[in-house]
Amino acid sequence: MSAKEATDQDEVNNVYKKLFTQLWEKSCGDYLNFGLFEDSCDSLTAANDNLVQWIISYMKIDKDSRLLDIACGRGKYTVEIAKRTGCKFVGLDIVEEFISIATDLATKEGVSGQGVFRVGNMLDLAGVLGSEERFTHVTALGCLFYVHDKMEPFLTNLRPFCNPETITFIHDFSRNCQLGEVEVVMKHWRTSAPTLHTDDYKAIIAKSGFDITYYRDDTESGLKSCQWVVDVGATLCSDPTVFTFWVLRDALKERRILHNTFILKLSVK
Repeated sequence: MSAKEATDQDEVNNVYKKLFTQLWEKSCGDYLNFGLFEDSCDSLTAANDNLVQWIISYMKIDKDSRLLDIACGRGKYTVEIAKRTGCKFVGLDIVEEFISIATDLATKEGVSGQGVFRVGNMLDLAGVLGSEERFTHVTALGCLFYVHDKMEPFLTNLRPFCNPETITFIHDFSRNCQLGEVEVVMKHWRTSAPTLHTDDYKAIIAKSGFDITYYRDDTESGLKSCQWVVDVGATLCSDPTVFTFWVLRDALKERRILHNTFILKLSVK
C-alpha cells in the first residue's frame, strides 16, 4: 500500500489499536503530541515541558488561580500546572479511563487535594460543573479539532463559567486552504467535523463573545512535534505511512493545516 492510498479507516483504526500505547510511551509519555520546541529541546517531552511553563508564565497562573482543563486526557498538563503553581483545578474528559488515570496521577504527584477530575462532555459543561463555579483560567489543548462544527455552542456554553478577567488558552488546528484539500487529514484524525479556516475560526470566537488577546501561528513547532511522533512510529511499524501523524505532518509542512495558539477573554463590548 502506498502512502497516499493508506486512508482506509479500518486500517487506521487497526494501527491505533496495536501501536497507540507504545507510540505514546516512546514519544511523549502522558503529554499530548504537540509541544513548544525551542533550540534546547531534545525530545517531545521536553517541548511539552516548555509549553507547560509558557502557559504558566504567560497566563500568570499562581496559587490563587482556579484552572478548568477541558478534555484533559490523562491529566498530565493539569497535574503539572497544579504541581508547579499550587493552583486549584478541575479537569474534564469524556473518557472514563482517562479520568481514572488522571486521578491516580494527581495522587501520585501530591496534588489531589488541589482539585478533581470529572467525566464530562465539553459541549455540556453545565451538566458537570456547578452553576456557581467560576474559573480564572481555562485550557483546551488539542481537543477542539473534533468539534469545529460546534465551536460557537462550545464557546457559548463556556461563557457562564468565566469571569471578565478569565484567560482562556486554546491550542488547535485550522485550515489554510480549501476544505477538500484537508479531508484526508480529517479522515485520519477520525473526525467528521469540517476543519475551520483560520479566518472563520477567529470570526466565530468574536461572534461568541470573546476577544482574542493573543494569537500565534505555531505551525513550525507543530511540525517538529509531529515529525517526532512520525519518527518514533517508524521504529514500531513497517509501514508508518498509515499513521495519522504522517498525513498531518505533510499537511503542516505544506501549511494546508496550521497549528495555532489563541488566548481569549470575554468581550467587554
